[in-house]
Amino acid sequence: TGVKEKSLSFYSRELGGEFHFIRFETREMDSAMDLIQMNNLHLNICEMGATGGGAHKFSSIWERVLGIKMHKQGELDSLVAGMQFVISTVVGECYSFRPRIRNDFEEEKKSSTNADVCDPTLTQSESDSDHDAELKDKYQGDDWWWSRKVQRDAVSHSETYPYMLVTIGTGVSILRVDGPRKHVRVSGSTIGGGTYWGLIRLLTDAENFEDVLTLAAKGN
Repeated sequence: TGVKEKSLSFYSRELGGEFHFIRFETREMDSAMDLIQMNNLHLNICEMGATGGGAHKFSSIWERVLGIKMHKQGELDSLVAGMQFVISTVVGECYSFRPRIRNDFEEEKKSSTNADVCDPTLTQSESDSDHDAELKDKYQGDDWWWSRKVQRDAVSHSETYPYMLVTIGTGVSILRVDGPRKHVRVSGSTIGGGTYWGLIRLLTDAENFEDVLTLAAKGN
């Protein structure tokens, strides 16, 4: 079965509609095609872009069952084009992390102090010290300096270049993007999600990536 990533849905003013994302493992491709047919999502679609090995592996069955011809696209070309579309047309989908403002610490300290019920067994200095220690423990190192999430508004094409784009999939690719459809792969690694998944299968009994996330959340 497929998994709908609700948190990834967004509205595009330029295209006048909302994007939804449903992912299937490649071994569940029959279920994916059944979903498309049941909801008539394939009607009036003659051709669609596709990347990766699946664009070759499933091309014939998509054309035979759904009547959709897969137009094979370069994976990195599509990644850069999609990133530029999001940056330039979708408000609020891109963000950066900035250092927290020092006033944030003082304001949180003040509100935390005011919200506490006074303990008659503690002096004011002891109470203040406890609050300081608690907040300092909360905001240590990078958690303090880079924990302020700042949304970026949509920006024009000319304001975005050059930038670096890192994609982590089966492997890792680092691209320098100099303009629309202008990019070069400057570095990368064959070690990525594929290596991680291989180690997971060897060391655990996880059957899918959701099981892996559950194990990671539990730790150990």
